[in-house]
Amino acid sequence: EEQVKHDVLLAPQWTKKFTTVEQIAGTALFLCSDHAENITGTSIAVDGGWTAA
Repeated sequence: EEQVKHDVLLAPQWTKKFTTVEQIAGTALFLCSDHAENITGTSIAVDGGWTAA
Protein backbone atom coordinates (compact mmCIF):
# COMPACT_ATOMS: atom_id res chain seq x y z
CA GLU A 1 0.00 0.00 0.00
CA GLU A 2 2.80 2.45 0.84
CA GLN A 3 4.55 1.58 -2.42
CA VAL A 4 1.35 2.31 -4.36
CA LYS A 5 1.05 5.72 -2.64
CA HIS A 6 4.61 6.51 -3.62
CA ASP A 7 4.39 5.22 -7.17
CA VAL A 8 0.98 6.65 -8.04
CA LEU A 9 0.41 9.72 -5.89
CA LEU A 10 3.84 11.03 -4.99
CA ALA A 11 5.85 10.18 -8.10
CA PRO A 12 4.68 13.23 -10.10
CA GLN A 13 5.19 15.59 -7.16
CA TRP A 14 8.38 17.61 -6.89
CA THR A 15 8.62 17.33 -3.07
CA LYS A 16 7.59 13.65 -2.84
CA LYS A 17 5.58 14.46 0.31
CA PHE A 18 1.91 14.94 1.06
CA THR A 19 0.81 18.45 2.01
CA THR A 20 -0.07 18.74 5.69
CA VAL A 21 -2.96 20.54 7.33
CA GLU A 22 -0.41 22.77 9.06
CA GLN A 23 1.07 23.85 5.72
CA ILE A 24 -2.36 24.79 4.37
CA ALA A 25 -3.18 26.63 7.61
CA GLY A 26 0.14 28.49 7.41
CA THR A 27 -0.70 29.68 3.92
CA ALA A 28 -4.16 30.78 5.04
CA LEU A 29 -2.68 32.69 7.99
CA PHE A 30 -0.18 34.39 5.69
CA LEU A 31 -2.95 35.42 3.29
CA CYS A 32 -4.90 36.91 6.22
CA SER A 33 -1.88 38.90 7.39
CA ASP A 34 -0.67 42.37 6.47
CA HIS A 35 2.22 40.75 4.57
CA ALA A 36 -0.23 39.64 1.88
CA GLU A 37 -2.10 42.93 1.48
CA ASN A 38 -1.11 43.29 -2.19
CA ILE A 39 -2.02 39.74 -3.18
CA THR A 40 -5.34 39.84 -5.02
CA GLY A 41 -7.14 37.79 -7.64
CA THR A 42 -4.84 34.78 -7.72
CA SER A 43 -4.81 31.13 -6.76
CA ILE A 44 -2.04 29.78 -4.59
CA ALA A 45 -1.45 26.06 -4.86
CA VAL A 46 -0.21 24.42 -1.67
CA ASP A 47 0.29 21.01 -3.19
CA GLY A 48 3.96 20.10 -3.17
CA GLY A 49 4.31 20.78 -6.87
CA TRP A 50 1.43 18.55 -7.98
CA THR A 51 -0.07 21.19 -10.29
CA ALA A 52 3.35 22.03 -11.73
CA ALA A 53 4.06 18.41 -12.68
